[in-house]
Amino acid sequence: MAACVLLAACSPRYDWRELDVADGRLRAAFPAKVQTDSRDLVLAGQALRFSLTSARVEGAVFAVGYAHLPEALRGQPAARALGEALRRGLYANFGADPPDAAFVDGAEIEIHAGAGQPDAWLVARIWVTPGMLIEVMATGSSRSLSPEHAREFLRSAQLRP
Repeated sequence: MAACVLLAACSPRYDWRELDVADGRLRAAFPAKVQTDSRDLVLAGQALRFSLTSARVEGAVFAVGYAHLPEALRGQPAARALGEALRRGLYANFGADPPDAAFVDGAEIEIHAGAGQPDAWLVARIWVTPGMLIEVMATGSSRSLSPEHAREFLRSAQLRP
């Protein structure tokens, strides 16, 4: 009995809740209370206002990032370049080289920190919709983020019409 109490005290506390995020374009189940921050970001030479809705659980971060696309980019090949730039940026943040394969809308991305980097990994999906760039990701160390919780978060993320 004492061992069960000890294990319960050491395990992360996940309190899943479904929320509409990205101005209602995506629904996802977050494991804790969320907060949203925004900042200006330049991707593929394009200035964007990028918002990030995130929840933290004992060192792991579960987040949905999004930016409205400028009218001039909507439906244009340049919009897909933003998705590719975001994908490449994720790899760069982990000191890893992106694969040669082209950006695929909504494909799962898994990145582990390169040699000599702190223990960290990430799983993500990126979508370029007609009016918005959306990124869903879970990141943490191998101790703070289990593959099961990371993929549960990604599976919960559903684009809305």
